[in-house]
Amino acid sequence: MTARGAQVAVVGGGPAGLAAAYCLGRRGVDVVLFERHTEPPRHPQATLVNTRTTEILRELGVLDDVLAVSTTLEKAPRVRFLRSVAEPEFGRLELVETTDKLMRLAEQSPTLPVLCPQNRLQAVLTEGLAALPNVELVRGARVTDATPGPRGVEVTYIGSDGGEDRREADYLVLAEGMHGALRKAVGIGKVEDSPLGVLLDIYFEADLRSQFHNAGSVLSWIMNQQVRGVLITIDPEGDEWMLEVPLDGGAEISEDSAPSLLRAALGADIDAEIISSRTWTMRSTGVDRWRDASGRVFVIGDAAHTFPPTGGFGMNTGIQDAHNLAWKLAAVLEGWAAPDLLNSYEVERIPVARFNGEQSEHNAEAMLEFADVLTASDPAALGDFDDALVAGIEEQRPHFDFYGQALGFRYGVTDPVESVVDYHPLAEPGCRAPHFWLREADGTPISTLDLPGHGFALVTGPVAAEKWADAVGYAHLMNTVPVAAVAVHPVTPDATTGSGTRTLVDRSGRMLETYGLTDSGAVLIRPDGHIAAVLAGADPYNELITAVIDGTTAGSRDSEMSV
Repeated sequence: MTARGAQVAVVGGGPAGLAAAYCLGRRGVDVVLFERHTEPPRHPQATLVNTRTTEILRELGVLDDVLAVSTTLEKAPRVRFLRSVAEPEFGRLELVETTDKLMRLAEQSPTLPVLCPQNRLQAVLTEGLAALPNVELVRGARVTDATPGPRGVEVTYIGSDGGEDRREADYLVLAEGMHGALRKAVGIGKVEDSPLGVLLDIYFEADLRSQFHNAGSVLSWIMNQQVRGVLITIDPEGDEWMLEVPLDGGAEISEDSAPSLLRAALGADIDAEIISSRTWTMRSTGVDRWRDASGRVFVIGDAAHTFPPTGGFGMNTGIQDAHNLAWKLAAVLEGWAAPDLLNSYEVERIPVARFNGEQSEHNAEAMLEFADVLTASDPAALGDFDDALVAGIEEQRPHFDFYGQALGFRYGVTDPVESVVDYHPLAEPGCRAPHFWLREADGTPISTLDLPGHGFALVTGPVAAEKWADAVGYAHLMNTVPVAAVAVHPVTPDATTGSGTRTLVDRSGRMLETYGLTDSGAVLIRPDGHIAAVLAGADPYNELITAVIDGTTAGSRDSEMSV
């Protein structure tokens, strides 16, 4: 029996799958999400939610709920290096050295990164999905087959009652992990798999606040003769922690060994209760195609790529995959974008994922080399310890301080990231639109990232506003693509510009300068907050129509000015 269909079926209720369902549901798409587990996870797994991801959560309207179960950067602004918890730190890496740096970071985005364990983030997204009437979550469902065809995909699954059912969908999004059977079944991509070692996670409760009083560490590296690993802060004001230990030679470890490793890391007779532990294989994997031959099935998150945890980009990249794909699926299903637009998903996301994977591997190698020096059995191997220590710690900065990688990635270019550490705002095609706070006429603040809504935003300066407003009106007559006209002024104007044009104020003038909004030009921002095109303004009507067509059929043509 085949039950009623949905526009999009999602398989896998981890962060990427939940984000896909949420992004689609918020855009009015009918979604069914299949999750094989009947209960939410208890183990924290990933913990870092980077700035680009918190921007997406803000867009979805759940950021406040996430912040309520998170730790902010102000409370955990450093990485510490320790022999054990009981011993004084021998080094630290400040991520926010001064109030000025925190203010600079706050200028680059309407949000900041947070520490939010994956299980808490999933709980927030799951609760939010329940409020979306067009999204159905099916727990305890093991999807056994997917059959794509020219008009859609038939999904076969075993429900929680043990019975077999089928559902139809226009499109299928696989977020079931790298070893999921469905990706292989539909013939998506060749997998490149590099196992990098086995790790043990120990999730535990202990009162470590006296040792960590006012330390404010996002995590602490523990390096001694008995154990090398990272102590991850789950809640700096509580008693939950996670110790992550690489196992030499990839050997399995018994449950009896976890307490001894934990004691070696704590370095004192501290009462600790292990909540859960698990071994897992750290690997770097990637799929060379993210869409099947029928064009109906896509992979996101761990189904498309896995990275070492060094840098925290695995979960974040998956959520950002979902964000990129969701607006394109919604646009095609709503009828204002051509199916060719979906070609751009893998074209844009694969280079970013590949870079994040390579950087994560580099971070892991650099940290292991540093740990080898610090835990050398022969003290002479350390050489000039102080110099090696200072240099070695600073060399780890790209592992933890990566605003350039998080915000500066660019679509449509060979090298998607120019600088891992430093973010340089660019208003160029493929870049995330630089954030600035603008003001409505009544003084209400609005971020430039909020301008597109569910469509495109055409942003102009005050002089060019009227002619571009006319071009937007003409574009609406020519096609159904939603384009909002936005005129930005350095001071509050006496009157608004053109019918239907949104008038905003850039009091600092920095947004107008960064975006290059001259007396004639305009910038077209996509629904996902990335820049679609920079338009010169010599022929506004044709330039806008061309940019809109390119922006809704991306991947079907090559253009230096649109992605």
